[in-house]
Amino acid sequence: MKTKDLFNLQDLPEGELKTWLENFENPIDILKNLNTRFENLKGQTIHGTVEDGAYIHGDVYIGKGSVIHSGVVIEGPVIIGENVSVRPHSNLRKGVYLCDNCVIGHGADIKHTLALPGAKIQDGTFAGDSLLGFGARVGSGTILANRKFNQTNIKVKLGAEVEDSGLDFFGAILGDYVRLAANVITSPGTVIGAHTWTGSGVVLQGTYEADQLITSKQELNIRPKDRVALKSGTGEYEHI
Repeated sequence: MKTKDLFNLQDLPEGELKTWLENFENPIDILKNLNTRFENLKGQTIHGTVEDGAYIHGDVYIGKGSVIHSGVVIEGPVIIGENVSVRPHSNLRKGVYLCDNCVIGHGADIKHTLALPGAKIQDGTFAGDSLLGFGARVGSGTILANRKFNQTNIKVKLGAEVEDSGLDFFGAILGDYVRLAANVITSPGTVIGAHTWTGSGVVLQGTYEADQLITSKQELNIRPKDRVALKSGTGEYEHI
């Protein structure tokens, strides 16, 4: 898959970001060059609202209408567009670029990731070294894993052949309007085509074409059990 197959960049407003993205036929090259988007970012420019109790460190830009809720930690360089909501106790680490109208949920941890307009990463998630298309959704508890146990370069299949990405940190590439339900896990180097959706609890590895619905079958083992006398719980943890 090429960049144009995953993201409809024509929907981006005319400007520097759109021009920059159109230079990359291979989406992996966007990840490799993402840090260049922060080269001219100096100091802190805040046009939105930062609530008491939020911590912002380093070079950070926050657009108008955006709200950084109490308990959020931002470690620049980070760029946040307009009308973005970063919910309490989430963590934006170095190299995060959130376009307009994105949402980062409570307790999410985001690292070196580009999210195009309208993308949402819900509560209790991790997204590392990833690309999210327009309106992509990452459900609560989902993990976009970004490194192999053996720390070697991550291989990915964008065409007919599997190729070495040249990256040892590489999470997932989610095309426009991808939907990952709650508690999904993507292995490093997962690529998901536009408008493909998954059910909850799916484990993904490899490349998935556009316009697919991916679910998993669950086999339950149900058997009788004996009842036991349980403590009431009143104050049982107060006397240590």
